[in-house]
Amino acid sequence: MPYLFKAEGIHSADLPRENVTSCKTNTETPRTNDGRGTDTAVSLCVTGPIRSVADGAPVRDETINLARWATEYDDAKAYSSITATALSAAQVLRQVVYPYAFVVSYSEKFSIKEGVGTYNLVVRQKKDLLDQIVNTGGYGG
Repeated sequence: MPYLFKAEGIHSADLPRENVTSCKTNTETPRTNDGRGTDTAVSLCVTGPIRSVADGAPVRDETINLARWATEYDDAKAYSSITATALSAAQVLRQVVYPYAFVVSYSEKFSIKEGVGTYNLVVRQKKDLLDQIVNTGGYGG
């Protein structure tokens, strides 16, 4: 299943299907017996290869912008709008938009054996703006 990922902010990145191998959303609430907690965290994890010109990449690899975004700590630069899209049969299966996302963690791994790098990005929507997350999907959506 192909995935697309786009971050729009000070370090924008528009990753095509060749740069995204998986997307995982996660909603965490406190584990309590008293009922549903209000301290909710909503995250998105994106992984994929770091492509090089030798890989035949048609455009420059924008994963470097993810690495740059991960090091921002200033409020004005740390937040970006992100869109992750899962496609099936060229139609949108699921799309999620976090309009005020920040990087929780970012890592890169390079392998001499495989001759390629991989990245792992975890972003989270700002907690007081969870109601602005947009989830859409369904064939033809």
